[in-house]
Amino acid sequence: MRDVLVVWTPEQLAIRADEAIDVLAEAMGYGSAMREVSRRQLIEHLTMPGFRAVAILGPLADIVGFGYGYRCRPGQWWRDWVAGAMPVVADRRRWLDAACTVSELQVRPACQGRGLGEAMLRDLLSSAESRTAVLSTAETTDGRSRAWRLYRRMGFRDLRRGLRYPGDPRPYAVLGRELPWRDGSVGAHGGSRCVAGIEEVAQC
Repeated sequence: MRDVLVVWTPEQLAIRADEAIDVLAEAMGYGSAMREVSRRQLIEHLTMPGFRAVAILGPLADIVGFGYGYRCRPGQWWRDWVAGAMPVVADRRRWLDAACTVSELQVRPACQGRGLGEAMLRDLLSSAESRTAVLSTAETTDGRSRAWRLYRRMGFRDLRRGLRYPGDPRPYAVLGRELPWRDGSVGAHGGSRCVAGIEEVAQC
């Protein structure tokens, strides 16, 4: 059976929040403390404006990957933290005002390298009603991680490098790209189709 990409409402993701956090913790190498922080953050994000989630379900309907985003607005912790690290006001306005924030995009390590992350990101970007999309990702010494290659391939550029978050010693990069996403291979729902070998359905 094929992997299936599903679009979830906040309520649907909430029902499977623990399983989604298992995927995140496995992909990020998080222990119990960071796992709980991530779970609280996910639950908080469910109420964000414009929230939209996608997931990849395996043959047993298990979550092998998930991602979500929402509209970026002043007063949100992540937005304000990044804005404070961008000294040019015009850049803050251009990239952050009403942007689509891609907050999570995670795939189980054993399932990486199969185009699952790209399929989810394409879906999130193609449905975003924003001028820009922004995200942050852990920096790597050689810039050759799968995440870096994916974001570069998808047209993301550097907005801020070496950003530090409280409680996390790793440096992060903030990346952005302009929208709309013009690749017509994904984005229109209503029915199912195959995206890079992944069947997509509107909801599950």
